[in-house]
Amino acid sequence: MASLARYLIRRAIQGVITLFIVTVIVFILFYFSGNPLDGLRANPSIQQAVIERLKQQYGLDQGPEVQLYRYVINMFTFNFGYSTYANAPVVTVLQEALPRTLFLFGGAVFIEYMIGVLVGRYIAWKRGRGVEGGVILTSLFFYNMPSFWIGLILLFTFAYVWKFFPLRGFQDTDTDSFTANHYPFLLSLQGIPFDTVLGILAVIAGVAVVAVAWIRRPKRPLDNREKAMRLAPGVVVAGIGAFFAAVPLWSLSMFDVADILIHGFLPMLALVLISAAGSILLMQTSMLEVMGEDFVLTAKAKGLSERVVRKRHAARNAYLPVVTSLAISLGFVVGGAIILEYIFSYYGLGSYLLIAILSSDRFLAGSILFLISVLVIFGNIVADILYGVLDPRVRI
Repeated sequence: MASLARYLIRRAIQGVITLFIVTVIVFILFYFSGNPLDGLRANPSIQQAVIERLKQQYGLDQGPEVQLYRYVINMFTFNFGYSTYANAPVVTVLQEALPRTLFLFGGAVFIEYMIGVLVGRYIAWKRGRGVEGGVILTSLFFYNMPSFWIGLILLFTFAYVWKFFPLRGFQDTDTDSFTANHYPFLLSLQGIPFDTVLGILAVIAGVAVVAVAWIRRPKRPLDNREKAMRLAPGVVVAGIGAFFAAVPLWSLSMFDVADILIHGFLPMLALVLISAAGSILLMQTSMLEVMGEDFVLTAKAKGLSERVVRKRHAARNAYLPVVTSLAISLGFVVGGAIILEYIFSYYGLGSYLLIAILSSDRFLAGSILFLISVLVIFGNIVADILYGVLDPRVRI
């Protein structure tokens, strides 16, 4: 545990240094693109007091070294400035866009890699059979299809011909109440708080984890520390669930959650279809390499079942390349779906980044690049943590 803690601290420090370097590079790029106050002054709806406050906050009337210092400080303290596009503070725009991006891309990446690991592991074990060819052919078909094309096909089929899902948006609005009109039975969920339901489910899951850990405990007597270590995960989950059930943190109802899921289904499905082939083929290749190792042959010779050998011996050693791919993909997934966000009118960080660049909104563009960097660096640190769990040799 001590070596893992040192490893995590070292990676966190490296992440902060990397974020600092990225922030400096972003400042240099925007510094040579001109003074951002020029765009603000050209907008008559922006008050002069706002311009003066930004001039003082970012030191725009001083030398480049002062501007760099204040820019870095403001970025790390989340003082993002004022958006000429939205005519509002950048924080207001990000509060709207960031949850959408985290939901869409976080859900798509999770589903994509779950499918990739399970399907890739299975077709590697069943190599040479018809199921392998079918999976590879289907996944490569979607992988080579342009993102805008698959988005338009999904919209035409499931939102225009068969109106199962909405054509646009993230959630119902006053002028477009798709979920309420097409799924009126969901209106009965409006009075049920989402955090209460989530908390109850977490309590049930925690109790189940505690019960399973206690039932499957070793037959030998356990000391107090061993008992605590076995029961701690379930107790923590149940405790977090009890907190969510008792203390309301969100104003979302179960209808709101269903509404968001209905609006986000098609863009998330498009992302998964496009991206799943890479994780499937990577997991298959990694599994095929591991299956030829001596420890897999030894496990088979011991008489272990095919499922145990595939899951506990071969798959765990095949996860490392997949974890690496996951970390790398986080750097491209946000910017790579700008077209899909436009197709589905699902405005997240990617869409607002393009809008900010086209409208020369330096404050908004720089803030989004900073947040994307934070997400990518955080994803890499999580991948390194998984590496340390899967392969203790990386902690040395």
